[in-house]
Amino acid sequence: MLREHAAVLDVADAALNKDMAADLAVGGRKRALGAATSRFWYATARPPALWWHRAYGHAGRRSVFFQNAVRLALALTAARLVAGVDTLPHGFWATLAALTLTRTTLDETRSTIRRALTGTLAGALATAGLLALVGAHTVVYAAVLPAVMLIAFTVGPVKGVGWAQGMFTLLVALVFAQLAPTTWRLAEVRLLDVLVGSAIGAVIGLLAWPRGAHDELRRVTAELMRRAAEIVVATSASVAGGTTAAAPPAAPGHRSLHHELVLAESAYAQYQSEPAAFGGGRGRPARPAVDWQAALMAAHHTLWGSARLLEPPGTGLGPAAAGSLGALGDRVAGRMLQVSAALDPGGDTPTAPVPLIDPSLADFTAQPPGAPRRYYATASWLASLMTDLTRIAGAGHGGDGAPGPPDRR
Repeated sequence: MLREHAAVLDVADAALNKDMAADLAVGGRKRALGAATSRFWYATARPPALWWHRAYGHAGRRSVFFQNAVRLALALTAARLVAGVDTLPHGFWATLAALTLTRTTLDETRSTIRRALTGTLAGALATAGLLALVGAHTVVYAAVLPAVMLIAFTVGPVKGVGWAQGMFTLLVALVFAQLAPTTWRLAEVRLLDVLVGSAIGAVIGLLAWPRGAHDELRRVTAELMRRAAEIVVATSASVAGGTTAAAPPAAPGHRSLHHELVLAESAYAQYQSEPAAFGGGRGRPARPAVDWQAALMAAHHTLWGSARLLEPPGTGLGPAAAGSLGALGDRVAGRMLQVSAALDPGGDTPTAPVPLIDPSLADFTAQPPGAPRRYYATASWLASLMTDLTRIAGAGHGGDGAPGPPDRR
């Protein structure tokens, strides 16, 4: 009966949180005043606090946002130095090319540069022919410019970077031809600048995090599992022994895990935006047998369940229930550490698949004599975490979250 009561409380807690989430989505901050819990802390936070939270969360080399900023800063610096030292004509085009063509992975940067150079070459040939035929008749350039602008700003974003670069090459030639006498060599200068900017972007992409978010996602998810394991052990021990202080001992771990979640979610978002995440790429399998969403949800469930079980503080369990709960907590934490070791790219076996486990959760349905409802609530939380960990291994999902067979290598 107590197990059913604990299950009802879990459902009620989920319903209340969904109701609050709906209120926040519809009513905004006005609905959040006085109603937000720790799960929705951001709903009542002021904008400066949210800005600080975002800046602090990504102020480190393990953040993909930080890595992208460093990559672009290096590319722009190199382009500016080349344009200044070699007195490159219209050097700002090289800087613009380095800014717009540098991507988060080397494969994507190389593919983008190839399309951009092809489009620029086509645009340069069209520009050279136009300038050679029209010459100094600026009226023609003024008449053609609106149509070219319309095509460049509408077709370019839809057709891709090749079309965008080609149309932009023609566009800037029409503008420059109206400002000063221009020859066909302007197209040559444009092509040279884009080539220089592309080369700089390719070199920076090769030197600075060439694999994009892939390795960082594995690294931060491994750390995520280690932090979650610490909270599982601390929470199980606190529930088993009872907490008498207003602040539970696992609270500092909550902050650390939340920080890792910020890094993991941003890395996963970038990973999903990289084409190699779906079609594979050099040095990366097409569909790695890891369900990254399940890993993120396991961390969220760790935070939410631990906070709910530790507030308010409760009394300790009996010896039998405490021993059983401690064993369950150790088993879940051990499984998290096992998953962490398999995911960590810097570990002894970075290419090892995440091991599958027996989905049987018989130990979690045990009924120690005299166990209170708090024991069953904690056991249910641990069982749900074990289910999340089983999904991480690819059971029923592919690497991008799509249905697929598990990896049983």
